[in-house]
Amino acid sequence: MEGEKIKAILILRKDHKNDNKSMEELVELASVLYEPVETVIQIRKPDPKYQIGCGLVEKLSKKIREKNIDIVIFGNKLTPSQKYNLAKKFKVEVIDKIELVLRIFYKHARTKEAQLQVRLAELQYELPRAREKVRLAKMGEQPGFGGYGDYEVEKYYQKIKREIVNIKRKLEKVKEHRKITRKSREKFDTVGLIGYTNAGKTSLLNALTGERKEAKNQVFTTLTTTTRAIKHIKRKILVTDTVGFIDDLPPFMIEAFLSTIEESANSDVILIVVDASDEIDEIRRKLKVCHEILSKINCKSPIITVFNKVDKITEEKKKLILEKLDRYIVNPIFVSAKYHININKLIDMIMDKLNLSIGTIETDNPKLVSYLYENTEIIEDIIDDNKHIITFRAKERDVNRILKVSN
Repeated sequence: MEGEKIKAILILRKDHKNDNKSMEELVELASVLYEPVETVIQIRKPDPKYQIGCGLVEKLSKKIREKNIDIVIFGNKLTPSQKYNLAKKFKVEVIDKIELVLRIFYKHARTKEAQLQVRLAELQYELPRAREKVRLAKMGEQPGFGGYGDYEVEKYYQKIKREIVNIKRKLEKVKEHRKITRKSREKFDTVGLIGYTNAGKTSLLNALTGERKEAKNQVFTTLTTTTRAIKHIKRKILVTDTVGFIDDLPPFMIEAFLSTIEESANSDVILIVVDASDEIDEIRRKLKVCHEILSKINCKSPIITVFNKVDKITEEKKKLILEKLDRYIVNPIFVSAKYHININKLIDMIMDKLNLSIGTIETDNPKLVSYLYENTEIIEDIIDDNKHIITFRAKERDVNRILKVSN
C-alpha cells in the first residue's frame, strides 16, 4: 500500500545496566523512515560474530518471519562481517544507527551542498569497510550486499577515494563562497543556535526573527544553515540555525558537516537549545554531547543555555534541572518558542553577552549619520546648532573605527 512504512525491529546491545545508550532515541530516528514494530535490548558484552548473542539471533529469526519484518536496525555500530552474518540469518537487510542517520540525512538534503555533505559522510563511512564488503559480497548474495559483488576489491576502494577527493573539492568552493557571505555579515552581531536534534532550534529561530520556517517534530529536518535577523530591535543581530547533534556522532560525520556547524559555532554568542521536557538524565546526556562537539571544533564564544518547551514543565522540574545539571549549564534561561514565553528576556541576555561598546560622536556629515542609523544601535541623537551629537552602540572594533574616521 502506498505510503505504508517499512516494518522494522530495533535492537540495542548494552554493556551493562547503566549504559546510557538510548532506545528512545533509536525509536525516534527509525520512525522517520520506518515503522518500528518491536524493540529489543540485550545486556551483554559484544559477540564478535553477531554483536548480540546466538540465542537471541535464533529467536529473532523466527519473529522476523512471523511478523513480516522488512529491516533490522541496530543501535550499535556493526562491522561488515556482523552485518553479513546477521543478514544471512535474518534474510532481511540489516543496518546500524550510523547508516540510519545517513538515510535520514538523504531524505532531508534539499540543497546541493547538503547532498554533497551527506554523500561525503556516506563515503567516509564506507571507505574503511569497502574491501571487506566486496569480499563478503562475492561469497554469496545477502540482503544489503547486492551491488558490491560486481567490483574488484581494490578498484572499489580506489573509486571511493577518488569520489571523496572530488566531493571535498566541490565543498571547498562552497566554503569559499560562504567566507565571502560571512565577510559581508561581519558588521552585524551573530548568534548561533546549537543543540541536539529536535530540541526546537527552528521554532526558536522563528520566535526570535519572525521567520516562518517549517518546524517539524522530527529529527534532522535542518541540514543547511538558515540565517535571519532578530526582529523588533534597533540593532541588526543575525541568528543562524543548522544541523542538530546526536550521540555517538562519528568524527567523519562531524567533518562532513563541519562547514555548517562552524557557521553557528563561529557566532558572537552561542545558544545551546535543550528540550526541557526531557527526563533529567536525557538532558544531561544531550548537553554533554553539545559541549563535546563545541569542544571538538574549538568554539570559544560565550554560551547561553536555552531550556525550550518551558510550557511543558513544572516549577519543581525547573529547580531540579538547575540543581542536578549545574556543571553542564552556562547562563540558563527557560523559554517557550511556541508560546513566546521569555523570548524578550532571551534577547536582553543576548544583547548583554555581545559586550557591545558605546561611542559618542559630533558630526554634521549626513552620510556618517545615515551609516550610524543603518549599522549601529542609536541610543541618543541630539541635534545642536545643525550638528548631531550621537551616542551609539556597536561591536568594540566598529566603535573604534567609527570614532577614528569621525575625528
